[in-house]
Amino acid sequence: MSSTLLEVTRASHEEVERLERVIVKDLQNEPTSNKDRLFQSHRVRNMIDTITSTTHKLIEIYEDNDNARKDEIAALGGQAATGVNNVFSAFYDRLKEIREYHRKHPVARVVDANDDYEALLKEEPQIEFSGEALAALGLKTGGTIQQRAERLFLTKHTPLEKLDKKHFAKGARASEKKGVAPVPQEDANSKEIALMEAKMKKLCDLLEETIARTKDNVVKKQALTYEEIEAEREEEETQEDTESEDEEQQIYNPLKLPMGWDGKPIPYWLYKLHGLGQEFKCEICGNYSYWGRRAFERHFKEWRHQHGMRCLGIPNTKNFNEITSIEEAKELWKKIQQRQGVNKWRPDLEEEYEDKEGNIYNKKTYTDLQRQGLI
Repeated sequence: MSSTLLEVTRASHEEVERLERVIVKDLQNEPTSNKDRLFQSHRVRNMIDTITSTTHKLIEIYEDNDNARKDEIAALGGQAATGVNNVFSAFYDRLKEIREYHRKHPVARVVDANDDYEALLKEEPQIEFSGEALAALGLKTGGTIQQRAERLFLTKHTPLEKLDKKHFAKGARASEKKGVAPVPQEDANSKEIALMEAKMKKLCDLLEETIARTKDNVVKKQALTYEEIEAEREEEETQEDTESEDEEQQIYNPLKLPMGWDGKPIPYWLYKLHGLGQEFKCEICGNYSYWGRRAFERHFKEWRHQHGMRCLGIPNTKNFNEITSIEEAKELWKKIQQRQGVNKWRPDLEEEYEDKEGNIYNKKTYTDLQRQGLI
């Protein structure tokens, strides 16, 4: 209501809350068309920008670098600069200020979020697009937005011929450098623009169908939600996979040759050289088939065969190479265990003991005679 700093702070908070409520209410309504969805996105974006700028202003107020907020709070309590406490004077001054405000604005009322939302829906958002209002005048079109705007405002009160050459694009004043009679800038620009328009019109006529499809596609993509974009991407990937599978099915391979690194069947001579037509089955690997001698010999060191040997409780050593039958592997393991048992040193039979007379006995015989008291 008033222009005090605290009132500005309160009004800013109220504005932020009002815009938040309007955004929530706007997003609860599902647009019926792509155009409505695009307008809704721009409305929400504009309100978010307003909330951001208002919040930055509130941050500056709360930081209170100039102590204006502190002084105003002190004044509310009647604390004057001299330190005298005058509460009633401060109260009546504020009351007078409020009455003056309502006298000047008799129709002031609280803004309702519903009314604000209805008014927002009636008007379409102003969507601004950047353009180059400078190319037509032969001026430079680069730089930031502020630089382009300053360059454009120079032409408002200054004729083009009196502008500094640094503002013009290259080739705009080539006739002056060559000593040729200068052509009026407006006429030269008009001819250049007319020629460009003719070329563009011809191109538009030739690409009319393509341009129409492109515009429809752009509008469609701008209005898609995240879920719709993901669904469209998955559909394209599925279509690509289907096409690749169709291409594989179309490859001519009557001999059923294995596929090479390039996605094509390997040559028949290479197939015969490696013996890929010969099948080797391994019972230890779960009757898995290996094609070719090389693959068969290599599989004894691979994880599948090692896992099968581990399940049988047999170590996967070189002794079991070329063994693919479970029974053969078990029998060989028993023989190895027996052979290891024969060669094993047995202390009861092989450890020697000597009595007082110099007779030699093994450990078992010596222990028996000693227990009987014979030695």
